[in-house]
Amino acid sequence: MILGTGNSRWVHAMQWSGQKEFVASPEVPFVVDGSEAGVLKTHGPLGFLKVHNVGHMVPMDQPKAALELLKRWTKDSLAEGGKAEKLFAEM
Repeated sequence: MILGTGNSRWVHAMQWSGQKEFVASPEVPFVVDGSEAGVLKTHGPLGFLKVHNVGHMVPMDQPKAALELLKRWTKDSLAEGGKAEKLFAEM
């Protein structure tokens, strides 16, 4: 899971077996307390979340969104209300 807009370019350019599918996957709303807090893009084990209205310190700028991100990530349910794709690699 990666947060931040500045990382978007290298994540999309990163070469891996699911790169084409990740790049082509849609962004889905990341909703917290009924409002869109950001957009989430996932494919396979890679998830990229852009949280709205934040700087480098997401927990300081959007504490509810940061907490919700951690809760959902640890429960493997980031894409709440959308296609909940498994984001943990199988071992």
